[in-house]
Amino acid sequence: MGTLRSLPVILPVVEGQRWSCHSCGLCCRALVGHLTDKERRRLDEQEWAGQLGVAPYVKVGRGWALNKHPDGACVFLDDQNRCKIHAKFGEADKPLACRIFPFSVRPVRGAWQASLRFDCPSVTTSKGQELGGHRAWLGELVTRLVHGLDNKTRSRRGADPSGEDVADFHRGVSATAEELRTLTGRLSRWLADRQRPIADRLIGAARLTTTLHGANLRKVRGPRFAELLDLLLDALPAECALPADVPTAKQKALLRQYAFAHAEHVTLAEMRSGLGDRWSKRWQQLRSAKRFLRGNGAVPNLPGVDTEVTFESVDAVGPAVERKDEIADLIRRYLTARIEGQTLFGGGFYGWPVFAGLGALWLSMAAAGWLARYQAAVERRSSISFEDFATALGIVDRAATRLPALGTMAEKARVSFLFGDDGLARLTTAYAALGSMK
Repeated sequence: MGTLRSLPVILPVVEGQRWSCHSCGLCCRALVGHLTDKERRRLDEQEWAGQLGVAPYVKVGRGWALNKHPDGACVFLDDQNRCKIHAKFGEADKPLACRIFPFSVRPVRGAWQASLRFDCPSVTTSKGQELGGHRAWLGELVTRLVHGLDNKTRSRRGADPSGEDVADFHRGVSATAEELRTLTGRLSRWLADRQRPIADRLIGAARLTTTLHGANLRKVRGPRFAELLDLLLDALPAECALPADVPTAKQKALLRQYAFAHAEHVTLAEMRSGLGDRWSKRWQQLRSAKRFLRGNGAVPNLPGVDTEVTFESVDAVGPAVERKDEIADLIRRYLTARIEGQTLFGGGFYGWPVFAGLGALWLSMAAAGWLARYQAAVERRSSISFEDFATALGIVDRAATRLPALGTMAEKARVSFLFGDDGLARLTTAYAALGSMK
């Protein structure tokens, strides 16, 4: 049963993470603002069609979304990057999809689990108010949402009818809530260790996950699982000291395809296009995917870029040489937000098993490194900048838990393959934004 009663909001605890809206307007250009029927009726009552000179909203599939100009900007965005609805009627009259950004929420037992989106520049640069200061505001917003999902939907998303997330260590071996808290707590502490280079923390996390993925945990449960984690973490510094080999050609190809899968962004115009245009887009995507698999010659233009670069020039870009501490802190904040926001496995990540979801998280850092190199190559620079990586991380996070194609069996098979032959550590070492630092 759904309910509109006020329920607590669980915010991710991310040291040093701040956010406030600074009216950059990026979300009003890059994202699609979906509307409820009530919100659509309110726009009609406010007579926006006559004031704007264009339709304030358009049909998208079975629903509705705020209309956009040909350049991608929302029709309600003014010249100062301010919302016309906000300016005329107040913030409370804006659609919920706009108001709640950059937070996402999902129902868990007796609460709303919040997560933070890193496709907002104020999040990546950590500008504004501490996250805890948004709890009351976010709590008021979620009273508009119906808490709870039907059993069929919960099963498909990896949650049980009680509201608890369901996540398997392996097929047929379900993890308990306490075991998941133990695992995520240990990972958060490992990633927070600033005495160790961030690249080492990434490699260590990848190798720890690889070990656990291959372990038989049927009889290693509860306190014994915690003991195993502590033993493995004690040995992890020595594991990090072992250099990773150069990735194989196949490992690199799979990473390029993973980066491409995250970078593909469907615009509002493409969502509303006819069947012929959608087939044309799909054909173009397949051709581009094959070129990313081969990895030579010109890189197909990614969304928002119309400058041609080659795969060779992307691989020639080196790791960051400036603002290293800021990049390391951004990586830590992002990974901690994903862990604390529970967007790693189970109901938070396409119903995936625990270690497969963690593997996808570490692989996404290598994908962000590749996309950052792409951004630098487009601008003919020889090393990654903070802005390159922040943009790349935003691209990765925009897709990470919101693009159904990333939850398919094919993607799970990709991650599973890269558990072998030290693939995750090799790719993390080769494509980390800050290099291996050895």
